Amino acid sequence: MSAAPERAALSPRRAVYLIARREFATRIRGKVFIIGTIVAVALLALYAVLQLAVIDRINTTTTFKVGFSGPATALAQPLEAAAPSLGFKVHVSEIATEAQGRSDVRAGSLDALVDGAPGAPEVVVKTGLDPTLQAALVSIAKQNVLATDLSAAGLSPAAVESQINAVSVRLDTLQPATAAQLQGPIIGFVMAFALYLFISIYGGVIGQGVVAEKASRVVEILLSTVRPGQLLLGKVIGIGLVGLIQLGIIAACGLLFTVPTGVLTLPAAAVGAVLLGVMWFALGFVLYALMIAATASLVSRVEEVSSATVPVSMLLVVTWLLAYVVAIPAIDAVTGGGTVPPGLATLTTVLSLIPPFTPVLMSIRMAAGGVPLWEGLLAIVLVLASIAGVTWLGARIYANSILRFGARIKLTDALRRSP
Repeated sequence: MSAAPERAALSPRRAVYLIARREFATRIRGKVFIIGTIVAVALLALYAVLQLAVIDRINTTTTFKVGFSGPATALAQPLEAAAPSLGFKVHVSEIATEAQGRSDVRAGSLDALVDGAPGAPEVVVKTGLDPTLQAALVSIAKQNVLATDLSAAGLSPAAVESQINAVSVRLDTLQPATAAQLQGPIIGFVMAFALYLFISIYGGVIGQGVVAEKASRVVEILLSTVRPGQLLLGKVIGIGLVGLIQLGIIAACGLLFTVPTGVLTLPAAAVGAVLLGVMWFALGFVLYALMIAATASLVSRVEEVSSATVPVSMLLVVTWLLAYVVAIPAIDAVTGGGTVPPGLATLTTVLSLIPPFTPVLMSIRMAAGGVPLWEGLLAIVLVLASIAGVTWLGARIYANSILRFGARIKLTDALRRSP
């Protein structure tokens, strides 16, 4: 009878805060967090060491298919001869016309077409020229100028040196794609995968925590002070913060181990895509974690958590599979390998506005660019409304299930109002 005044004394915000703080303090000092973080960081350090000491020494020779047209065919044999000493292989071919070469480059059967004068070649590429191949072509063009100018009568060494230093390769990019354009869809895809992995790991932690409290009857004490919805939301926030801290530590250590050593090249100017990804990451975790916590409360044993949360797990898997439908065409369109069919574009737009799919699909779409502002705002509003709805519905399931022990409770029974 005294539970009502105690519960009334706590504001909803204070109640959620206390539950979240309790969960956070308990999990952050737990062996799972400490050992898991140490092991993950150690594995990243081991990977960086192996990459530097072993993998980089393995022969991973790149092969380029280069066509030569017109006077530039004089560079074909020198390039082929110099390639092994520069660490790559090259398959050279003579192309009858520049038009044919451009067509081959566009189709992908050639990596580059070299045309024009041997001392000032023009290189036709699809999206970009490999730096190693470009440096080799510049070096060979300089050698050609040097050999030609030394044979010319009356040319001073200073004039020869000036001409050699002026040699460069002119690029003609058929389908240019800027680094920023490429970073968007890739970062969105990485953030979507991180969300999938994070929910898979910490969603299970939340489900097991709910059932463990139910089995130990601790939840009976907690519900005498806070409401079911407050307890549910507090658990999700507290455990979620622990997971985010662990993920942040691992990511920071990963960058520390790989960027300075050159194992990983960190792309620049990707702040916007990362911030969007973090926003959708947080919204997506809260939405799915609430569903997992509510469905986990239907059972009384930790061993049954996986089976109870299968519907949520399957929904998450379907969402991740749909990410391939969104991300791959987006990246392919940017790189010039194809275009997104109108029907697929419409389907993607519709699916990305359905809340269970929104965090993953919108993370990719907005990072890739081209999403109207109104559509992005609508997606955020729909997800926030869904979180509110799932919190209310989950609290009802939680309240009608958390104090019932024994056999698994049917969802229809848990949704009925308590007598």
